[in-house]
Amino acid sequence: MREIGFVYKNKCHPVTQTFANSIDAKPYRITGPIHAIWQGLTTPTHKYYFVESVMSMLLPITKRMLGNNVTIIFRGNDGLFGETATAAYLATKNPIKKYILLFLIKNMDGISVEAEPQKAEVAQWTKAPIEVSESYVENKEYLENIKPNLNTNTFLFIGAYRPPYDHKNIEQLIEIFNNKEMQEYKIIIIGKDTEELKQKAKENIQILDFVENKDEYYKQATYYIHLPKYEAGPITILEAMTAGLIVITNTNAGHHNVIEEVRKECVIEGFPPKEEMIKRIKKISNFSQREKQKITETFKKLGASHYNKAEMTEKFQKIWEKLITRIEKQEKGSE
Repeated sequence: MREIGFVYKNKCHPVTQTFANSIDAKPYRITGPIHAIWQGLTTPTHKYYFVESVMSMLLPITKRMLGNNVTIIFRGNDGLFGETATAAYLATKNPIKKYILLFLIKNMDGISVEAEPQKAEVAQWTKAPIEVSESYVENKEYLENIKPNLNTNTFLFIGAYRPPYDHKNIEQLIEIFNNKEMQEYKIIIIGKDTEELKQKAKENIQILDFVENKDEYYKQATYYIHLPKYEAGPITILEAMTAGLIVITNTNAGHHNVIEEVRKECVIEGFPPKEEMIKRIKKISNFSQREKQKITETFKKLGASHYNKAEMTEKFQKIWEKLITRIEKQEKGSE
């Protein structure tokens, strides 16, 4: 049995935690860079490390710098590689920060990404093996049983507000629905730390900072809209698709390829000017009832046949073994 360490910062994403458990990885929680280095100096050494978050890389790198032969596989579920629309990560204008990030990337032996479009983004920065390991939908059975209401002008968005980068682009979403041309449309925004956004919203925008059970809001909306600056693999898109909502997203969202295969018009290239965005949204909302029904039925079929926990976990296990095999072959080839 392989000895595997799993390193994450603060609170681990539940999907990544499930994947780590499936390979019997021992968890190591870090709270910051100094703590990560200290853990690297004091904790037992494992041959393999599965790492979530950029800062968590410091633990196994410390092990490596101490002379230990370790293999590091990074879970690319954040904005490290693709977030060029903000000053975050590799788009930073701070040369020291960028140097450190490139150093961390150089130490990644393999990378597991969340969606197919991510592979090209990651490949620009590293020659390490890259494999796709998609997330699963947690409350899948309940969402599958939702019968969407295709007769509303209501949109839904779920996601945390994280200034100053606002990578989910919630502020722009509010600007779109604040526009006088959008007053006949309603949007429900659910997410942590969104309280301060309420003062910016008009009456057709409902902002909820915390909701215990979000499922009922899927029943109130016809559309799910997510137009991020960048997001590696938004699970909320998969959830909305499983619920049968008509998903509108852009090419900055990791799972846009899945939506595009169902209806090309539902995927917008990047983030065009607000006026163009409004035209696209209106065009989609004016689809015939028959078109809407076909889209929602197709989404539901896709959701039913994919993204369940057992299947995605098994796929991750296979991806893990595939990455390890590729890395070991590369190491033998370089000897």
